[in-house]
Order: sequence, then structure tokens, then C-alpha cells
Amino acid sequence: MNEVTFNIVNKTMKCHVLPTLAKVITMTTTLDLWMSYGRFDTFALVVNYINNKWEPCHIIVSIFKFHGTSRATMAL
Repeated sequence: MNEVTFNIVNKTMKCHVLPTLAKVITMTTTLDLWMSYGRFDTFALVVNYINNKWEPCHIIVSIFKFHGTSRATMAL
């Protein structure tokens, strides 16, 4: 299962994320809290940018879990 997940993530990065970001001149990144369930928090690493039509855009680079927000904040 881990190999399948790794391949999906790899293909998504190569086909969607990297081509999109290759055209971007300036961007910012944010760490967004998506949800908390039990003692786990799910975060998304998001790149925010403005495209060549001056439209605000974003793309999710990664999603990951932390065991408790306070630990996640301290780790960053």
C-alpha cells in the first residue's frame, strides 16, 4: 500500500504540482489546519500565488498528520 501511495503522490507532483509552479515567479506557503480528530491534526502545506491573469491561486503540495497541535507547532 505504501508503494501505491508513493507512486500516486509522485505522479501528482510530476503531472500537476511541478508544472503549475514552474510558471510562478513569486509565491508564499502556508500551513493550513484542515481538521482535528481525536488526538491527531491534519495539515496541508499550500502554495499561494497569483497567475499571469492576476488571479489568486493555490495548490496543495503535501498533506500530513501530527499528534496534537501543540507538538506540531513546536516542531515547526
